[in-house]
Amino acid sequence: MWKTIFNLKFWIPVLVLGLGTGITMALLKNKPAARKKPNFQRGTLVEVIEATLSNPQIEVRTHGRVRAAQKVVLSARIGGEVIWISQNLSEGRFFKKDEILLSIGIRQSQSRLKAPFNGVVQVKNVDLGQYVNPGTQLATLLGSDNAEVVIDLPMGRMDWLPQRLPTVLPDNATEQGTGLVSGGNQYQIPAAVSLAGMNTASVWPATVKRYLLELTPRGMMVQLIAEVQDPFRLKNTGLIKIKENSVSGVVKINQFETFKEEITEKPKFSNIPLFLGAFVDVSIPGRQLENVVKIPAQALRDRDTIWIASDTLGQDSAAGRIELRVRRVQIAHIDQDNVFLSGGIKPGERIITSPIKGAANGLKIRIAGNTKELGKQVEEGNKRKWKRQGKRKEGGMNGSWKKRAEQNGAAHKENK
Repeated sequence: MWKTIFNLKFWIPVLVLGLGTGITMALLKNKPAARKKPNFQRGTLVEVIEATLSNPQIEVRTHGRVRAAQKVVLSARIGGEVIWISQNLSEGRFFKKDEILLSIGIRQSQSRLKAPFNGVVQVKNVDLGQYVNPGTQLATLLGSDNAEVVIDLPMGRMDWLPQRLPTVLPDNATEQGTGLVSGGNQYQIPAAVSLAGMNTASVWPATVKRYLLELTPRGMMVQLIAEVQDPFRLKNTGLIKIKENSVSGVVKINQFETFKEEITEKPKFSNIPLFLGAFVDVSIPGRQLENVVKIPAQALRDRDTIWIASDTLGQDSAAGRIELRVRRVQIAHIDQDNVFLSGGIKPGERIITSPIKGAANGLKIRIAGNTKELGKQVEEGNKRKWKRQGKRKEGGMNGSWKKRAEQNGAAHKENK
C-alpha cells in the first residue's frame, strides 16, 4: 500500500489532471466578454404627426343635378293659322325677353306671342302654315339668366352648414299673410359647382337659397336648391376657372371667393356651358370648428380611438423605448379625408398614422426620421457599459485579457 502511495506513476497523472483543470478554470474566468452590437432596430417603426389646435372651416362636398330655374309651355290663345315664326323659335336657339316668337292669324285679326323672359327653346311643336286650336302647345321655353342645382345632402349633415339667414318679410306683410317664416328653410350660402367626370373641371359660383321640406324616396336625402347665374355664359361676365396640375390657391369668380383647391398659377377660361340635366360636384363652406385637432382619416382606429406615441418612461425613452398607447377621443367632425378631434388629445402629443399589426398598449415603437439619433444614443449607452465591464476584468490571472493580447502582439513583432 505504501509503495503505491509513494509511486510516481500514480501521482503523475493526478498532477497533470489537476494542473489542466486549474489552467482551464483560470482561462474561463479571465475570458474576454463578448461585445454585443448595439441594436438599432428596437420596436416597430412608425410615422407620427404632432397634435396642434386649429379653427378650421368645414367643407361640405356633395353632388347635384342641374335644372332650369324657369320653364314655360307656350300655348295658343286663339285658334287659327300660324302665319309667321321667328328664326329664333328653333330648338337650342336663344331669344330675349318680349321678343315676338310667332303670329297666329284668323280672318282680319292676329295674335302675337312674346317671350316672357330671356331664354332658350327646348321643344318646338309648330310649323309655318299649321292650323292650331286654342290651348295647343306650341313650344317649351327655358330661362337662360339662371339655373338651379338640386343638391342631395344626407340629413345627418344638415348641421354641417353655417347658420342660415332669417327670411326678410315685406314691410306691409305678416308671417301669417305671406306664409313666410322668419329663419325657416331659407339660406344665403355661397357654393362652388363643377361638372363631374371632366379632366379639366369648369367651376361656377352658386348660392344655396333654400331646402325642400320633403326627403327623397331613395336614400332619404335632404334636397338643397342652389342658384347659378348665367349658366350658359351668354353675358361673358365673370370667370370660369379650369383646374389643372398646379399649386394651391384661391380663385375669385364674379367677386366671389371660393375655398382653396388645386388650380393653375395662371387660370385659363372656358366657354363650356353648365348643361341642364348635368351631374355636378358641389362644394359648400360649412360652419367653423373651434379648438380642434385635425388628423388624417386613417389615423382613427375603431371609430373613436387613436394611437399615441408615449415617451413617459423617463430615461429609457432617450434610448428609443417609446411605447404605443391606445387613447379614446371625442370627434367633432369627420369628412372624406380628415377627422377633427375635440377632446381626448393634448397639443404636442404625437399621433401614430402608420398601420400596425397587433397593436396594443405598451408595444415598443420607433419614430420614423429619428433612426440615426436613436442609434447614436444606444451606441453611447453600450460604450459606457463596456467600459465599466472592462475595468472590472482588469487584474485577472497574469493580467487581463487585454494585457495578454498586448504581450502576444509584442512577441509576434520580435519573431518578425
